[in-house]
Amino acid sequence: MNLIFASNNAHKLEEARAILPAYHILSLAEIGCHEEIPETQPTLQGNSLQKAEFVYNWCREHLKKLPADILGCFADDTGLEIEALNGDPGVYTARWAGDHCNPADNRKKTLTLLDGVTNRKAQFRTVVTFIPFAPGKPSVFEGIVRGSISTEEKGNGGFGYDPIFIPEGYDKTFAELPIELKNSISHRARAMKKFADSMI
Repeated sequence: MNLIFASNNAHKLEEARAILPAYHILSLAEIGCHEEIPETQPTLQGNSLQKAEFVYNWCREHLKKLPADILGCFADDTGLEIEALNGDPGVYTARWAGDHCNPADNRKKTLTLLDGVTNRKAQFRTVVTFIPFAPGKPSVFEGIVRGSISTEEKGNGGFGYDPIFIPEGYDKTFAELPIELKNSISHRARAMKKFADSMI
């Protein structure tokens, strides 16, 4: 059984495949979709739905190129919400340091803005939207993991903000934790597990 993930991010795909082992997760590249996926909505929910709808419509136009047993497509949008920064970067998490920034730039900006700030509470929130190929409405699943921002980068694992995010109940960053543990407690894992349960 195939599911199309509206992403080419290798780290996201790895996580999704680990969380949904019963399904064959296809990336955009694997189905031949090389379009630029829009993310112009002001909320995580809006972006997740926009991406899922874009890929769903693309698939409907290219059905002959796709495997026959595709159940549907799903997309996610994730935001880091920092209490002392009034919930920022939020929907701008991926491009927090500018349109052409990289993850290291984003982490540097975050640590700079929080320099000397004692309230370092933060949470990661992921919204997954699934659109079935069979008749049906989109389904939305949310996953949240609370924690705090470290004062410096730690660890070599993970991606994005993982080296500066310490999940609640742990004294290590996501980047320091074993990937299996991170995948079991992360915001994306929690949203994906709700998604997987709904498929059952």
